[in-house]
Amino acid sequence: MHTRFTLWAIVFVALFGASCSTPTTATPTLTLASTLIATPTQTPMPTPTIMPNTLVLANGTLIDGTGAPPISNAVIVMRDEKIISVGKRDQMSVPVGARVIDVQGATILPGFINAHVHDAYSARNLEAWAQAGVTTVRDEGILGGSSLSQLIEKRKTEWNNPQFARLVTTGWMMTVLGGYGGLYVSTSAEAQQKANEELDQGADLLKLSMEDGYGSRNDLPLLSLEQIKVIVDVGHARGKFVSAHITEAKYLQIVVDAGVDDAAHMPWDSVSDDVMQRMIAKKIYVVPTLTVMEAYGALAGSQFNLRRFVAMGGQVALGNDYTNIPQNNFPHFELGMPMHEIRRMADANMTPMQIIVAATKNAAQVCHLEKELGTLQVGYIADLLIVDGDPLQDLNALADVRMVIHNGAIIRDENQ
Repeated sequence: MHTRFTLWAIVFVALFGASCSTPTTATPTLTLASTLIATPTQTPMPTPTIMPNTLVLANGTLIDGTGAPPISNAVIVMRDEKIISVGKRDQMSVPVGARVIDVQGATILPGFINAHVHDAYSARNLEAWAQAGVTTVRDEGILGGSSLSQLIEKRKTEWNNPQFARLVTTGWMMTVLGGYGGLYVSTSAEAQQKANEELDQGADLLKLSMEDGYGSRNDLPLLSLEQIKVIVDVGHARGKFVSAHITEAKYLQIVVDAGVDDAAHMPWDSVSDDVMQRMIAKKIYVVPTLTVMEAYGALAGSQFNLRRFVAMGGQVALGNDYTNIPQNNFPHFELGMPMHEIRRMADANMTPMQIIVAATKNAAQVCHLEKELGTLQVGYIADLLIVDGDPLQDLNALADVRMVIHNGAIIRDENQ
């Protein structure tokens, strides 16, 4: 037994120990010829299993998206599209044949998720998000005249590539004739029919609107409470979430009572403690979109509500309401990493860790992908953002991208 352990230890020191020393050139990679040894007191190690198509990131600081403290000197092992192991280096085994990349102390995070965008039905936009480390986006309402089924087909074919951000879609935003939205209903029966049609065509969730005006308008017609409940019931009966567009407290109260799953904006006027407490009890998330609220001169009120909601224990997901409609001309709609939104969340007293969780675990939740995305754990899809610096000390590090991995494939590597 002593001879067997000595031989393994020599192989480990010679091969893996060299790979984790401080490099003097660009990001080093190598193929291991053995597995790591955890401790000499373990039973003799079995014959290593050769596993090609395996990628290992070593020597990083891991922020896993759950809100747990960072793990230093971390290793994460990926095979094909999935994470197969993750943890501290001295507790890990690295399969034979794996490609190992020393990230030199960089921070490893889950790929970010922007849970409120528009104009996502675009190869250019999807690629820009992915390159910034935003590996998933949720389009919260079609703005053009395209058919939902045709867009879903493009998602399956043209955009089914790691170079493009994963696209989650609500289809059209539902409202009444003349209201704010794009899919019009006039009765509860029609609301039920069209909600089912959206899901039949491939929408991942439903979106409804409760908005009586914007700018100088305040007279737009609204869905009835009965129609809202019908839409919510259709979604939930089919295992889908329902997102609600609101910008005023009185309409937030209505959709909370109807049982929606997230509010697509944080209202600009004061939300009562009672409504916030009911949201928390029902696990209703908020996607604040402070960027667009600022564009309409409503930032202060939305930040005030966000500050209170988070302090009470409310759950928040990242989203900036991105759109490239020329007539909007909003200066802070960023295509890529939504740093302006992130900074405005920080201004509302959200901590860097709370913001990271909002952009990963919580955003996966509102996309209904929480069982496969948003945190770095075994069995989850390998979507990773690797940045230089420590975003827990300086959120600007999120824009200092070293590498992006999407569906297990390296799509950006600044050292190549």
